[in-house]
Amino acid sequence: MNIDLRPACSDDYAFALGLYVEAIRPLARTWTEWCDEDQRAQFASLWRPAETWILVLDGREDIGWVEFRQTGDEIFLKQLYISPARRGRGIGSTIIRRLMEKRRGMARSIALFVLKNNPAVRFYERHGFSIASETTTNFVMRRDMEDAA
Repeated sequence: MNIDLRPACSDDYAFALGLYVEAIRPLARTWTEWCDEDQRAQFASLWRPAETWILVLDGREDIGWVEFRQTGDEIFLKQLYISPARRGRGIGSTIIRRLMEKRRGMARSIALFVLKNNPAVRFYERHGFSIASETTTNFVMRRDMEDAA
């Protein structure tokens, strides 16, 4: 299994939106009433193809996307979504490791927000992230880049 990252473009919008809605809708309903129109508008305002990469399996199948940016000495992992049929196969772990390897020496830490009820909290903890703070709905998780292995 070979995972490549290719820069996102405007044609990837529907794919990215679909994965986002599929992943977030059941989690967000715990905190708020879900309105497709509002969520699509919010996604449209946050979509940043210049900071987004599409995960491509074996050079032929788009299976997810990741968005991150560096601000000062910290990398902020904004989004990471993998197609449900491809979850649980180490793809997310591969992406986290690559991000940390490629950005080592360029940042002191990596941070992210994750909904408190998202099972991904355990995934991030397994990758060395810990809860740094929280809001009503989210954990802010962080790890030092020096610990990256």
